[in-house]
Amino acid sequence: MTNLVTDFKAQMALARRNQILQGAAQVFAEKGFHKATTKQIAKTAGVSEGTIYNYFKNKRELLFALLDMVGTQPLQSIVHEAPPNDPRAFLTTLMHNRYQLLKTHGPLLAPIMAEIFTDSTLRSEVYDMLIVPMAKLVEQYFQTQVDDKRFRSINVMIITRTLVGALSFNMIFKLSNIDPRYAQISEDEMIEEIVTLFLDGILAT
Repeated sequence: MTNLVTDFKAQMALARRNQILQGAAQVFAEKGFHKATTKQIAKTAGVSEGTIYNYFKNKRELLFALLDMVGTQPLQSIVHEAPPNDPRAFLTTLMHNRYQLLKTHGPLLAPIMAEIFTDSTLRSEVYDMLIVPMAKLVEQYFQTQVDDKRFRSINVMIITRTLVGALSFNMIFKLSNIDPRYAQISEDEMIEEIVTLFLDGILAT
């Protein structure tokens, strides 16, 4: 009986935490990070302002938790939960995940990223707490492939960031409609081109 009560309380706490994060996502998307207030977030989430501080120390911690939820956790599931042995399948799955992230959460991420680039302290914190851990997940996978002789000897840090850069720019062009030629290219075709380009360069002969 005690375990059931404990599990119920844990589930309720998780649901309330997610409720707050959803409210924060809406307010951050509308106001940006710096102009958003915990009072606005509480109202949007349907909780008291004091409830927010039961789960998060401050607005910054709330931002990091939100970015972790939408960005890092889905990536962890791909890398840690039985990733495909075939590098092509892995990279294709990874890129589709990142594409859907930007497609789904672009309106939230765009104003936040704009403020991150103008706030050096926030930029450094986001890089250390979120970007580096995400990059390391992919680097670890690449290093495993090198150790298993599937990939040639490469600098996994450079390859990871090059891959992210190629995907990011193509995603932005496609989703923003800046270049009308992307309208003729499907998500699958775009990702297949990028994956093939990279594998041609790093697969062991």
